[in-house]
Amino acid sequence: MYYMKSNIVLFGGGNHLQYSLDIIEREGKYNVVGIIDSVQPIGAILFGYKVIGRQENLSVLITEYGFDAGLITVGDNWIRMAIHDAIIEQLPNFRFVNALHPSVIIGNNVQMGTGIIAMAGCIFNPGAKVGDFTFFATGAQIEHDCEIGDYASISAGTILGGHVKIGKFSAVTLNVTVVDRLTIGENTVVGAGSLVTKSLPDNVLAYGMPAKIIRSREARERFLK
Repeated sequence: MYYMKSNIVLFGGGNHLQYSLDIIEREGKYNVVGIIDSVQPIGAILFGYKVIGRQENLSVLITEYGFDAGLITVGDNWIRMAIHDAIIEQLPNFRFVNALHPSVIIGNNVQMGTGIIAMAGCIFNPGAKVGDFTFFATGAQIEHDCEIGDYASISAGTILGGHVKIGKFSAVTLNVTVVDRLTIGENTVVGAGSLVTKSLPDNVLAYGMPAKIIRSREARERFLK
């Protein structure tokens, strides 16, 4: 039986766009009608797709290009939220999709939110709860019964032990290991290569083996430079 693909638009023309498109193309579930970006020139071609306009003109673009859903392809956690909020302010019922690479493994009883991007080789083991607008880079391993808060990011090669909780807006960066049953607070960043053996509070930067708190962090502080 033939199913017509849904038309979608991608919000963000930066570094995360290329692999997001790769995932979407490999999934084969959606037809990308264009990119909405605040910086790239309208009409520019990015990885074979046209920049069709600005976010503030969404209500016009949705009619002109006939899309009914979208995905935010931006790496910074707080900026993803800002884009989401601006979209919903214009179109309260706008629908967001997930982009999950075909090689992603999703176990039994996993609860997946919306607006999620998961790159090749990610594993979500049974009982995990994955929040909205979260991001998972290549090979991230989310063990059983983990809870990932909205707008959080888990980078490539990172392993979360069972029953780990990651707070909203937090970022666990490259090749980090988090021991079972720990909590990483909201807006906390764990530096690359760290071993987390104790829970971390909200609003800190921590790294090392074992990870130690280095400094505090402000709300909306970027972790991607």
